[in-house]
Amino acid sequence: MFLSKKEKDGIAWSNILLLVFTFALIFLVPLFLEANRKSINSILFSAIFFLAIFTLGKNMKKRMIILAIVAFVTEWIAEIFELNTLHYISSIVNVLFFQIIVIRLIIQIARSKEVNAGVILESVNAYLLLGLMFTMLVAILHLYNPGAFGFSNNEATKVHDFIYFTFVTMSTLGYGDVTPVEPIGKSLSILISVTGQLYIAIIIAMLVGKFSAGISSSKK
Repeated sequence: MFLSKKEKDGIAWSNILLLVFTFALIFLVPLFLEANRKSINSILFSAIFFLAIFTLGKNMKKRMIILAIVAFVTEWIAEIFELNTLHYISSIVNVLFFQIIVIRLIIQIARSKEVNAGVILESVNAYLLLGLMFTMLVAILHLYNPGAFGFSNNEATKVHDFIYFTFVTMSTLGYGDVTPVEPIGKSLSILISVTGQLYIAIIIAMLVGKFSAGISSSKK
């Protein structure tokens, strides 16, 4: 209704579903009862893993499916049998997976010839997945070094505490209720904030440039 046929063709169903599931994980799950959050988080993370693969080009899908399966299996085995060592391995695999996905999405955006709804969706998804990747790094650091961050409630065992800190840091908002305490925590916080701002600046500049070029070419 609001989009042209060309714009609709540029929107992949995988990008739409990925945005919906990622949005739900970040913004909606905290509204559920605490007893149900853990299971919902695991289900949403699993869905995000496989949906993220379908946002990539055909060649990358085949390569990433193996890594996704490894991350998926190790995550659920660690969750069911409460294996801490396997959980650490799973977290590292997850970080690697999201890092590759974000990089590939940025490359796809850079290679796109025009700005359409699909490219904008990819840009939003890449930003949110970048936040989830840093969330996992914060969680891993907290598991190895609980004193790296200071939480106002002195508890940081919930996934959404880490999600909250990561996105507040990425936006450089910084309420101050969660603060990096030790040098390694401060270094990671700097990396998160700088990366978040660079992503926004570079992607917006790229999209504006492509959009302007498209308008210029259409006038000729």
